[in-house]
Amino acid sequence: MNNHPPVLHPPVTSLKPWDLPCEVRPNLHTVSRGGRPTISGRIPVAQALYLEWTAMCSDRRLLREVNGWGLPGRPIGHLDELLIRSGLDGRSDDDDSDYYLALIQQRATTDELAARVVLQRLMPAMLSIATKRGPITDNGTIGAFEAVVSAAWAVIRRYPIARRPVHVAGNLVRDIEYAAFVRDRRLKSATTETVVGDKVLDLVGAHHARANGAHDPVAAAGEVEALLADLARSGLSAADIQMLRSVMHDVNSAEAAGALGINARSVRNRRASALKRAREVLTVNVADEGCS
Repeated sequence: MNNHPPVLHPPVTSLKPWDLPCEVRPNLHTVSRGGRPTISGRIPVAQALYLEWTAMCSDRRLLREVNGWGLPGRPIGHLDELLIRSGLDGRSDDDDSDYYLALIQQRATTDELAARVVLQRLMPAMLSIATKRGPITDNGTIGAFEAVVSAAWAVIRRYPIARRPVHVAGNLVRDIEYAAFVRDRRLKSATTETVVGDKVLDLVGAHHARANGAHDPVAAAGEVEALLADLARSGLSAADIQMLRSVMHDVNSAEAAGALGINARSVRNRRASALKRAREVLTVNVADEGCS
């Protein structure tokens, strides 16, 4: 029985990926460059994951478990069918496939098998990240892929599906690359800046790259949510996080006031309090890092 309610309503289209016949192909788990497949066997960790997945795919116990999740469509007879239905056959932008992946990801926070399915679903993208980051990573592509896998497990298990239920594959890939290659660099270069008005929150290097003229699209996409997640884990309330999110997305006081049903002055006061608490938390974090 599926104990997790759907995170969104399935799109209304006539043809659903879970109703289509699935062609299980060996190249599902590779990434192509210049028309030629990059064989995961060149990367030991990728090869180990592929062999593990191959052994899992026809395991009757695992198939029974997955077929008990209550996913839409006919029962599956091979785990690769989950990957195809969730967009690995090239329909990753399809709303139906995105919905199917969202249902699996919803389970992944508490279900190790579901997390493993999502990891395999993202394998081509993870190999692409490793290929791109390999030239600037210790131990090249091999080291880059190990960093990607390590980050992927944490991102998948913590992904906020209730708040980000659409474009799941793309969001996960950006979060993984950010966690593997951007976040640590941001923290290592941490500085506490002064907050100016409602529009700047340069706390612990949150906008370090932009302020110094460098631009990393992955950092730009991930830095805001990563910093807010750090602050939430450090004890800031949901109300504080709401105020900080409006600051970091350049929502002015009047707009925020209208959305919250309060006046602009109250918004400014709440923001000032939230920013003060954020600075206190992050200043402590910087001090702790400096002592290590």
